[in-house]
Amino acid sequence: TPTDTPVTGSPFGLGSDDTVSVPAASRNFQGEVEPLPEASFETGEDYKLFKLSGVPVAGFVSLARGSSTVVRYTDRATGHIFDMKLPVGEAGGESVEKVRITNNTLPQIYEAYFRADGNAVLFRSLDGETVKNMSLSLTASKATSSNGLYSVSLTLLRGSLDGISVGAGDTLVYEVRDSRAVVMSKFSGDGSKSLLSHPFTAWRTARLGTNTLLVTKPSFLLPGYAYSLTGQGALTKLVGPLSGLTAVANPAGTTLLYSYSGAPSLFAKNLSNGTVTSLTPSTLADKCVGSVKEKNIFYCGAPSLGLSGNEPDQWYQGITHFSDNIWSIDTNSESSSVLVEPSSAFGLELDIMNPSLSPDEKYFVFINKRDLSLWALRLK
Repeated sequence: TPTDTPVTGSPFGLGSDDTVSVPAASRNFQGEVEPLPEASFETGEDYKLFKLSGVPVAGFVSLARGSSTVVRYTDRATGHIFDMKLPVGEAGGESVEKVRITNNTLPQIYEAYFRADGNAVLFRSLDGETVKNMSLSLTASKATSSNGLYSVSLTLLRGSLDGISVGAGDTLVYEVRDSRAVVMSKFSGDGSKSLLSHPFTAWRTARLGTNTLLVTKPSFLLPGYAYSLTGQGALTKLVGPLSGLTAVANPAGTTLLYSYSGAPSLFAKNLSNGTVTSLTPSTLADKCVGSVKEKNIFYCGAPSLGLSGNEPDQWYQGITHFSDNIWSIDTNSESSSVLVEPSSAFGLELDIMNPSLSPDEKYFVFINKRDLSLWALRLK
């Protein structure tokens, strides 16, 4: 039964003895970015793709810095964190700038979940066969030089965590598998609270406005469900059973975008009146992100050759990769338009995962699942 009480035997709260400062290595970085040629379309608008990191990244967050957008990301091999300042305006304007902000080597970081302000991040790595969860707090240097490294403090978080997502403010939502609970806590692990206790232990979490979107892990072999979970533990079914179900919500939590195995299209459910509409192109909902400024707009990567009946399993397993085009989809008008075709325009095979919009929504930022490189598409 869902409760408002903290999880018994919380996996967090190791105490101050477990929070340590991480010494930084000496600075030795020199890097460069790889901007791609400008692509002009019949509309007269210009779009530009930027390869922000050619080496694998574990995670990223987009930040507003004055009139600029900064993408903060983690190098997967070393755990070093970088800031990438994206250009302003049309081609020939302000150049892209890349700065290393930490030199604290924490090797083989497979996942990184940044807080919205970029000053806290959850790192996940393997220690033998055990997943290690490390919460890092980042503090900007007081030095006048813009190249000052951030100081880093680290706290180890206990428990077998899964289905992690970033909530509002300083919150994380995740499943604690050893206690069979869905939990909300601060990034540091403090203030943990059980939202749901359930014998099922294969949840994925995401934001659903002020609530949590709870989705069963997808497989084309099994029926899947999506639920709304409130902070008080109330659970409401949104869709299901649907085999291979993947689902995302717009930031306002008013529209659920979902896909399932064998379906010829994408679907949107208006959570106010329950209306379901069919959309094109066909894609996995995991390749989509909703707009804050326009509640009815989603930006999606969609395979140019469509989906097979065995998805999303083979995609998650890395057996198959897609060559995606990037689309804008309007769930109100049920219309869609292609923004860029990377394969035909640039000869690039981009398999979009972890899509995100910059705070000003001028950039669509994503990871290429083929090699875990980091990219940005300028939208405006």
